[in-house]
Amino acid sequence: MEWVNKNNGILTFLGLVLSAATFFLAENKSLVLVVIGVTIVAVFVSHKIHRHRATNFNDVREKAKILFIDDKECQIVTNLRRNNFEVRKIDDVTSPALDTDVQWANTIFVDYKDVGKKLFGKKEGLGLITELKRTYGETKRYVIYSSAQDFDGLVEFPYIRKNASYDEFISLITEEVSRL
Repeated sequence: MEWVNKNNGILTFLGLVLSAATFFLAENKSLVLVVIGVTIVAVFVSHKIHRHRATNFNDVREKAKILFIDDKECQIVTNLRRNNFEVRKIDDVTSPALDTDVQWANTIFVDYKDVGKKLFGKKEGLGLITELKRTYGETKRYVIYSSAQDFDGLVEFPYIRKNASYDEFISLITEEVSRL
């Protein structure tokens, strides 16, 4: 069905032309007007719902602005850059609302350990990611990124292991970017 996504503008136009032709050829004009009206409303609603959603790998790569906040080296950053993703990596954040890298990003991976200590003490990365969500809300996607433990079900944020495969990262990035 990928061809439908690439050509949905053409398909929408053809549907409207067919509806208009039916209007001029049909005997019951009011019924055809209702069908045309419903078609137009459905097209606008569908466009509004799907206009920002990433539908394939290239869409994800174009839309994703990924930030890793980690005090250690991240091999995944190198791998994503090799595949032409826009990726930045910083060691920590001192001001969530003012940091230009945080403002730029739409998908943020936050290490659980050793980041956010200055601002959030023992909460570390969990304190930072919570503050980022409080500051930016649903305009960004947030992921806990750690080798410490499995956070699945323990916090409100998605989680991925630092040693996850490239494909696991791509899958999660695709899922998160499609929610923007």
